[in-house]
Amino acid sequence: MSILEKTGQLLEEYALCDHCLGRQFALLGHGFSNDERGKAIKQLLVLESCELALDGKEDARNTLQLIATNGFSKIATETLKEMGVEVKEEEKECYLCQGVFNALDDLARDVTEKLSEFEFESLLIGVKAREDIENREDELRAKFNIKWGESIRCELSREIGKRVSQITNRRVNYERPDILVLMDPFANIVRLQVNSLFVAGRYRKLVRGIPQTKWICRKCRGRGCPSCNWTGKMYQESVEELIAEPLLEMIGGVSTKFHGAGREDVDARVLGSGRPFVIEVKSPKKRLIDLKEAEMKINQRTRGKVEVSNLQFSSKNFVKKIKAEGQAEKLYKVTVEFERDISDEELTKLEKELSGQVIQQLTPLRVSHRRSEKVREKHIYEARVQRKKQNRIEILIRSQGGLYVKELVTGDQGRTTPNISQIVGTPAKCVELDVLDVNIEGC
Repeated sequence: MSILEKTGQLLEEYALCDHCLGRQFALLGHGFSNDERGKAIKQLLVLESCELALDGKEDARNTLQLIATNGFSKIATETLKEMGVEVKEEEKECYLCQGVFNALDDLARDVTEKLSEFEFESLLIGVKAREDIENREDELRAKFNIKWGESIRCELSREIGKRVSQITNRRVNYERPDILVLMDPFANIVRLQVNSLFVAGRYRKLVRGIPQTKWICRKCRGRGCPSCNWTGKMYQESVEELIAEPLLEMIGGVSTKFHGAGREDVDARVLGSGRPFVIEVKSPKKRLIDLKEAEMKINQRTRGKVEVSNLQFSSKNFVKKIKAEGQAEKLYKVTVEFERDISDEELTKLEKELSGQVIQQLTPLRVSHRRSEKVREKHIYEARVQRKKQNRIEILIRSQGGLYVKELVTGDQGRTTPNISQIVGTPAKCVELDVLDVNIEGC
């Protein structure tokens, strides 16, 4: 059965607009819309029926009547009038879309109005269709054995997306749009899912006593109590807050999330080129901020406690890269104090046995409440020892990321082996710890 014959059967039973007729043949032919496809099919059917009617075929006039009424075709109406046939005016709506395709421009304007308060470069329209309408279309296709159609959701999403893209002069992005528009065009409901903005950089922590991220008070769990001076926090400042708050003010988002390439202890500094990080700003109002200005504002506000550099726009994939455990190479400077004086021979032995060593670390006792209990293997690539006092030394350790340096010094009750206390043969403790470099390929 030809497309024109199938169209005649469809219109005999159902009123179908150009969009909904064309959509039944969406996979046939390329380079034009379902609306154009539906119009073209109806026009061909008008031409064929007109030819047959002029040859005296009465059924052809009936077909023209169907195209005029059930196909909403002005060409068919004008053709019948030219033949002297009166067309009965009937108030009908499309059996499938119920007229929603007539409101595409209005729907696009509603979406554009919602988008107006946000700065964005790309978008994607997602459409929810009524279940009863989708069921109708499925039944129609089964009844007439139609194999070339697409869903009404796909067409609505594409058509509204084209119009919004033209109005806003912003591109449609199917992979990672800045804003996902979720809408129900049948109920005229529009909801925006504004995807996060990611700002990456490096930070240096120049003082001790500041945690990387905000620590909620353990006693009140953030509600506020005398122990935390009613702040809900164990520490009044964190690297996360010092960096994120100025960014949030500039971007105008709802909240932020901090992602770091590992973390340092509260009493450790981060020096050298700093530690890679990403600030994720959720539901951002702005996306095109001046990052040099942002860098300046952050560094002014932190007052010599934290310093950021190399701010740049980033992505979720970059977050995964810097969070991958063991991918980084890190350089530590640790000051170690022993319970007795240490000889030069013992220091030489320590440097030799640490360099190239594979360290086995069972989850340290001090973090066992928040990390899974397992043995982690970490490589020490190089260790250089320098004496400071008879019982105090400074060690530069270049190692695989994720090494627990304090436990490397103490042994953590035998949970880290080998360790510095074990190699030298006397208890040792970490006096000071600094992170001098965090090297991740491509960061």
